[in-house]
Amino acid sequence: MSMQDVDKRLFVGLKISPALERELEKCPRDAEHYFKEHNPASLEIMTLGAERFIGRFLQDGFPVSNIENVSRNVRSIITLITRGHRLTEDAIRIYADPKFSVALPV
Repeated sequence: MSMQDVDKRLFVGLKISPALERELEKCPRDAEHYFKEHNPASLEIMTLGAERFIGRFLQDGFPVSNIENVSRNVRSIITLITRGHRLTEDAIRIYADPKFSVALPV
């Protein structure tokens, strides 16, 4: 994915805390399919400066009415692959920043 693609999208996800990082490091091998490249429904780990985020990008023109579904989906996948890591209701946020860069998969 080029930076040109990234700066034209919104990212729905959450900042990776140290606790979440530890859980992601223990992620089961069969969770790799949640991180498939070129699949708009898969998760990505992004960096912005020194901070890392996990979530997914929205394509341009994404329907506002589906934002809640994306939030629930991101939350449920993270909970599933981390075997129950607790996320607060407001943990999932929308980020827009052209400085995001793609990190290596988990």
